[in-house]
Amino acid sequence: MSASVDTKPLPVAQPPRRRRHPVRTTLIVLLVLVLLAAVALVVGDGIFRGYAEKQIDTDVQHSLPEGVTGTVHSTIEGGSAIQQWLHGSFDDVLLTSNDLRVDGGAASARLHVHGLPVDGSGTVRSATGSLTIGQAVLKNLAPLDAAQAASPTLGSGTVATSVKRTVLGVPITVDVTLVPSVRGAYVHLSPTKATLKSGPISVPGTTLIHTLLPNGISVCAAKYLPPAVRLTAIDVHSGSATLSLVASKLDLSGLQHGATGSC
Repeated sequence: MSASVDTKPLPVAQPPRRRRHPVRTTLIVLLVLVLLAAVALVVGDGIFRGYAEKQIDTDVQHSLPEGVTGTVHSTIEGGSAIQQWLHGSFDDVLLTSNDLRVDGGAASARLHVHGLPVDGSGTVRSATGSLTIGQAVLKNLAPLDAAQAASPTLGSGTVATSVKRTVLGVPITVDVTLVPSVRGAYVHLSPTKATLKSGPISVPGTTLIHTLLPNGISVCAAKYLPPAVRLTAIDVHSGSATLSLVASKLDLSGLQHGATGSC
């Protein structure tokens, strides 16, 4: 008689339990939240920056002086626009315009404004930039009219015009070449070459022009600019002139009311 065999069920293998890592899970969640917050901040800052730039565009265009028209585009540069706004001023705002009209003549401008108050009042810390004008802007300048000079033609570093006079009852015309420079609040035009014309006669007139224009022609640039803005240089090319500008402690309320300087 065979001995009985005690059989038992085979053990079922259990899958290993996954070990939980609560610290790692928490870090992952925090990282995701930080990334989402960063994305939201960037998107939100971009939306705010765009809104602020449009408001600056509108304010500047409404503050253009009499006789000046055109569109202005601003760019808030530097770090977060929201943080700059919370500090009360924008660190660096670039203002550009390529379609300005000044007394009917074409012009363009590029200006960096530092410390622009966000509420549109108070003073701007400083500004640097340039204004480029076409020669048509210069045709109605009072000093040229006073000197009986025709509308100027801008060349490479020079300004050409014609001066009419009557000498001993004889009308004469003197073609003059002048060199521009900045002298304080003025743009000064110094005669360097002249030709006297009277009918078919043409003779050198350099001596005569120094008699007719002993002090050259001075244009008060300050009366066309806000009180705190001054010229630093003028660069003349064929058909246009570029004026370099600087300003400090620029009063925004004065700009809004069209205040200008004087000589």
